[in-house]
Amino acid sequence: MAKLAPPEAPQMIGLDWGTSSLRAFLIDSDGQVLAERNSTDGIMAVSSDSTDLRGDFSRIAETVIGDWLTTYGSLPMLACGMIGSTQGVAEAGYLDLPTDLSDMGGRLTAVELTTGDLHIVPGLQKTPTEATAPDVIRGEETQLVGLLGAAEIEPSTVILPGTHTKWVSCQGQRVTDFTTSMSGELFGLLSTSSILSRLAEPTEGFHAGAFDWGLSVGADDPAAVTSSIFSARTWALNGRLRAEEVNDYLSGMLIGAEVAHQLTLVAESTAPVIVCGTADLTKRYTRALHRAGRETISANPRAAATGLFRIAEQSGLLPTKENTHV
Repeated sequence: MAKLAPPEAPQMIGLDWGTSSLRAFLIDSDGQVLAERNSTDGIMAVSSDSTDLRGDFSRIAETVIGDWLTTYGSLPMLACGMIGSTQGVAEAGYLDLPTDLSDMGGRLTAVELTTGDLHIVPGLQKTPTEATAPDVIRGEETQLVGLLGAAEIEPSTVILPGTHTKWVSCQGQRVTDFTTSMSGELFGLLSTSSILSRLAEPTEGFHAGAFDWGLSVGADDPAAVTSSIFSARTWALNGRLRAEEVNDYLSGMLIGAEVAHQLTLVAESTAPVIVCGTADLTKRYTRALHRAGRETISANPRAAATGLFRIAEQSGLLPTKENTHV
């Protein structure tokens, strides 16, 4: 029987361990985040030529969370993301669609690090058909667990914007379909490494007019987006687009084309679309969806931490709580 623990003490460590970043959460018995740390030591921080993956990833874990373990003792550690990929510390595999998210806790992969046993959440995969390509999710499945409570029964569309944006169709807690859009990565490449970047002036401000203009261009003809993109240069040469507006115009065009196309793929519904991302990306996708006539719900960006807690509960990793909280 698991040892009783005070309800307010840290109960686990959750790790959202991606390609270029690592977020660590110290979580209590109610799933509340007591402390959070962000690191740039994603899996790419370890060389693909490494002959000691466990040692290398152990050293990163020790740097990020070692003092938590020293202070609070051995805590269950649960991770999601690319740490469970073929480039991570151990391959956690994939679950085939359709997938019931309430089953995730029974499908963990464990690997021993010097900081203790690390349990890793599997990803999701969509098998190919004659008409569709295969697709994969790794990390976002945990966000979905955090977003969709056990009481959910209605169909929903969830957008998880990022470098590789996921559009997910769910029936309650059951994932029935998803697709991936690379608009985020395309924007990064075009805005920093293409001829378009020569006339752009990066800025932290948001130029709503330029973004909305881009939304209209992208949404009007999504199939022509590879041709439309060049207008970010020609309108800048023409003088109608200022240098500081170029990136927002480009962002709007890519997101506008993506949203217009993806809305033709998801089932018709009056339910609000759930958007879960950084504040900036959530704002941009919400703006695009509203222009397309869809209502939205902006979700908690800490959904990964909530999902890690819920999966730890499913798996039995958490110790018995002293009190039952309703």
